[in-house]
Amino acid sequence: MSRIAQLKAYFNKERLIILGVVFVLYFNALKNGYSLDDSIVTQPENITAQGLKAIPKILKSFYIGSSEDYQFDYRPLVKISFAIEHELFEVKPGTSHFFNLLFYVIGLFLFYGLLKLLFKDYNPHLPFYVTLLFAAMPIHTEVVASLKNRDILLSFIFSMTGFRAYYYFYESGFKKWQYLIFSVIHFYLAFLSKFDALPFIAIIPAVFLVKDSGRLKWISLSIVAMIISLYLFKATKKGMIAIEETKRVLYYFENPMYFNKGMLHRFIAMFNSLGFYIVQCVYPIKQVCYYGYDTITILKIGSYGWLGIIAFPALAYGVIKSFLKKDLVLFTGLFMFCASSSMYLNFVKPAVGIVADRFAFFSSAGIAITAVGLLFNYFKSKDLPKNIKAVGIIVLILFSYSIITRVADWKDINTIIDADVAKYPNNAYLNYKKGMQIVKEVEKFGAQATPEQRNAALSMARQCLEKSIEVEPNYANSRNYLSYVLVYLINDFNAALPHINASLAYKENTELYYYKAIVMRETNHKDSAEYYLKKCIDMDIAFYNAYGLLMYDYNQNKQFDKSLNMFQKALDAGLETEAVYQGLAKTYEAMGDTAKAKENYREVVKLNPSNTEAAQKLK
Repeated sequence: MSRIAQLKAYFNKERLIILGVVFVLYFNALKNGYSLDDSIVTQPENITAQGLKAIPKILKSFYIGSSEDYQFDYRPLVKISFAIEHELFEVKPGTSHFFNLLFYVIGLFLFYGLLKLLFKDYNPHLPFYVTLLFAAMPIHTEVVASLKNRDILLSFIFSMTGFRAYYYFYESGFKKWQYLIFSVIHFYLAFLSKFDALPFIAIIPAVFLVKDSGRLKWISLSIVAMIISLYLFKATKKGMIAIEETKRVLYYFENPMYFNKGMLHRFIAMFNSLGFYIVQCVYPIKQVCYYGYDTITILKIGSYGWLGIIAFPALAYGVIKSFLKKDLVLFTGLFMFCASSSMYLNFVKPAVGIVADRFAFFSSAGIAITAVGLLFNYFKSKDLPKNIKAVGIIVLILFSYSIITRVADWKDINTIIDADVAKYPNNAYLNYKKGMQIVKEVEKFGAQATPEQRNAALSMARQCLEKSIEVEPNYANSRNYLSYVLVYLINDFNAALPHINASLAYKENTELYYYKAIVMRETNHKDSAEYYLKKCIDMDIAFYNAYGLLMYDYNQNKQFDKSLNMFQKALDAGLETEAVYQGLAKTYEAMGDTAKAKENYREVVKLNPSNTEAAQKLK
């Protein structure tokens, strides 16, 4: 068969329909910009913008790491995909959204192909309907429309190819060992994308056990293969990363289960989470980019929990019955849902944010298989009846409206925050993000606004941050940012002090002490201001803001010895920098010692010939 004939055979009517449906549903994503958390993997400031030359550094760095105190997760394949993309097509959000959409289509085609292999003895229309339903699930909008979630798309793609490779190995009578090696490599790549591939360590052997229980010894080989993939991932991470992961600081609103570890609470959390994922997969009524404690109950049984309590024995019964009856379709669907969702049920390990739409991407495939499998079991016909197809079209239309409007919410960070905080006004995280975004807009475009507009915007930002703190008093991020706003932008120093003190009680850092120094200085507590500025330098000898403010105050008060001693200590500590020499030069200039001032300005120019201020002084 020629290549053209092969392509025609591959792009059959079913695949073209799937492609068309995805294009209609997600076309508006191509117009979107960068949104929430996309900066983790892309944007001009990210390491991925450097293109191919960034790959060695990507392999040796954590997935998330804004500082040495905040580094965790290892998903290098995701950032490598962006680095390659940016090398070839520059850094453009539209291009990145196109590739996210392309990866979604590739994943769907691979899923469809795998189902055709697994269910080749069942109704030939079944794989198409399952894939079409899976493609049109509104819960997938976060994964497809959020560039940061490319990790899930890549992990799904390699999970499908890894599963397919093991299938070929198994069906060959274990003669084609190369497919076993391919399976190991593909699941290794899936782990390098995201850990969501882990449940396949149970899914693959369970599926083959129902398909052919007579080869138990060989079925167990899939577990060994997955363990090898997992070991390779961990060995790669250990070999590439020279430093330890940091322990992520967690807050009560992110998941109370980090603070309530009793077995009863675990069961309650599990039932609530299970009910949530079932509802979201069937039809999500109110989606949000971040859930957390203030959007879903977890310590007491809520409406989701009652559904979870009913669903739990029903799912267990379905898995056992389909296993005993060797109903491969229903067993695969039910077991895939149960195994994939088990990672995010908050029973074994709490999930940050409690639940998330993206957490259900893999498990939603199980829901799609189960739903379509039940229909074919009930009607037992060559194809589904026309009235059922009509209902399916209505469902598709409803799903389409939900997807298209939700993708529009993901247009940029402002649109997603505005859309979701309106749904959940008591969400601590969303109020923090909204306050932060308002401030960023003020700082970026404030010069173009009237004083009244600027003050109104800052007042709104303040309200959002204060609401975040009201919901979660220990949320240090909100307190820190509100402190910054009150000190620098609003100049309400007395209001800032309680927030600064609360944040310092939670965790000390130089920035907070600098805020406190400014507050003391502006409220005429000069000695306290000096004390906290010195503390900043003690904590971070290169904290130049503190040097500058101390120098200004010392020189204004003609306390030149203090200023000189401060800079000399910095030099003695090896901090021979442009800022230190410039501080010395200004101090000598204020003293009237022109010779010493020139001497230090010369050092500044040596270190930075483009320092126009120092060059001008020397003239």
